[in-house]
Amino acid sequence: MYIDYYTIGQRIKKIRKQKHFTQEKLAENLEVSPVYISQVENGKTKLSLEMLIRIANLLDTNPGYFITGVSYSAKDYLKFDISQFLQDLPPEQRQLIIDIAKLITKYKQ
Repeated sequence: MYIDYYTIGQRIKKIRKQKHFTQEKLAENLEVSPVYISQVENGKTKLSLEMLIRIANLLDTNPGYFITGVSYSAKDYLKFDISQFLQDLPPEQRQLIIDIAKLITKYKQ
C-alpha cells in the first residue's frame, strides 16, 4: 500500500496556516523540533499515526482529512467522493450511473 507522505504533509501545512500556526508554534505544542515539522510538511519523513492524531487534535481537524483530503464534517463532502469516482469511469459507465440516479430521484418524488 502506497502512502503519499508529501500530500499528507501539504494538507497539514495548509490547515496549519489556516489556523495561524507557525511551524515553530506547532512544533512547540507537539514537543518536537521545527525541523521535524518542516520535514513532515515536505514529505521527507514519515510520521506515525500517533503523531498524525496529535497534529489533527491540535489543529482541530479530523485526522482522516490529512490522509484522504476529504473533510467528512463538511456539508458537501460526498460531492468530492462522487466526482472522483465518476472521473475514473469510462463515459458509458458514467452515463449509466447518471441514468440510475435520475431514476432513483424520480422514484423518490
